[in-house]
Amino acid sequence: MGPVSGLAIPGATRGLAGALGRCMNVLGGRKAVVPQYAAETVSREILSRLERRRASLAGDAQATQVEVGAVVAEARARYGEAALPPSYFEALARELVPALGERWRALAAPYTTLEARGFGVWRGGDLVARIAYLFAGLVVGGLCVWAPFIPIWEKWFPFALAVGAFWLPDAQVAWQRGRYARQLGGVVRDFARLQPRLEEAVRLDELLPPQGPPAVPSPGEGPRK
Repeated sequence: MGPVSGLAIPGATRGLAGALGRCMNVLGGRKAVVPQYAAETVSREILSRLERRRASLAGDAQATQVEVGAVVAEARARYGEAALPPSYFEALARELVPALGERWRALAAPYTTLEARGFGVWRGGDLVARIAYLFAGLVVGGLCVWAPFIPIWEKWFPFALAVGAFWLPDAQVAWQRGRYARQLGGVVRDFARLQPRLEEAVRLDELLPPQGPPAVPSPGEGPRK
């Protein structure tokens, strides 16, 4: 049987079309699982839940796995209530549950340690540190204007550099947080790439409407043709 994600059945029954419509949306010329149950969406939901408890979970593999399992169980319950093909979500759970927690901990543990140390910012970026950065910016900027081999002659340059240096601790923290967010985004993209393979797990018989008992002809009525 070919992949359901690329399947087209001419003359499909209304029941089949309805079941297929509940499970799939047409995106970019191919069928895709409804967005709330896509690998990207579910992995984002799990990471958001883990991030809310990062301080206590980043160093505890077992607790992280329990939390991932809890989020997946909640999503599975919603998926089941929608009467969608179970094989898709089982394939999704097999990919997410064993791997996502460990991928997250590999990033969250060092980031949490770095965050606890103030991201390595000198003196935690207090006022003394900022004033020191400001004067360092003035000195460096003045040398850049004074040095004949550096093509900077604007008199305002040292003051601009000093103002920028005053906010250097904030820039360091923002860069570290942005880097961590980009790393988490990379994890989500990795799982999103599994989507076509997960869709192939859906069997055609799961999309067919339930078959009722055969109709019994009334007395004197011949068999239907």
